[in-house]
This record gives sequence, C-alpha cells and structure tokens, in this order.
Amino acid sequence: MTLFGPCAKRRVQAVLIGASGKAYAAENVCLNPQAVCPRAPGEGYEKCKTICRQVAHAELQVLDLAGADAHGGRMQVSHWYACDACAAAVKAAGVGAVEFTAPQDSERTVTA
Repeated sequence: MTLFGPCAKRRVQAVLIGASGKAYAAENVCLNPQAVCPRAPGEGYEKCKTICRQVAHAELQVLDLAGADAHGGRMQVSHWYACDACAAAVKAAGVGAVEFTAPQDSERTVTA
C-alpha cells in the first residue's frame, strides 16, 4: 500500500474543464509527505521531488489526466501563480484560459 499526503507548505488544486466539457481534478500530493516543509523561503522546488517525492505540481497532473481534451479547455488553480514549468506546459497544451484563486490555506503545517 502506498501512502501519500498533501504538501506541507501549501495544498494546491487544479481543475480543468476540457474542451469536451468533462472535468478533471488534481493536487500536489507527495509520496513522502513531511510534517514541515523542508524548503527554505525562496528556495527552488528540488526538495519537493527529492525529499517529499512530489509527483508533480497540480497543473501538470491535471494536464496529464486530461490529455488532448485540455486543448481549448479552462483551468482553475488554487494558487496565486504558476511556476515557469507549469506555465509553459499549460501554454503548450493549448489551454484556453487559466484562473488563479487565492488558496484557502496560507502557510500550513501538517501534523503527523
């Protein structure tokens, strides 16, 4: 059995309504969740993969789920922005519109 959990720093969710009208949803879950985020302020995302074993950011995961249906679709992300890699992937997938909403949680701590 594989245990996984939310990112200790911030839970980010992405919902994509594909061109077909079908809804897809994903979030930035970790295969090795931590009680406290190991990244220092301003530090890059390397520790997300190496320590937390985050599969991918929510935007990349939802694009993977939607496949070709993402082209012309609409995405909503519960974060203030997309990182450069996610922004490039969203553009390359041909998503028609992206809306960012303030996350419900700001900095958060996950208790073990």
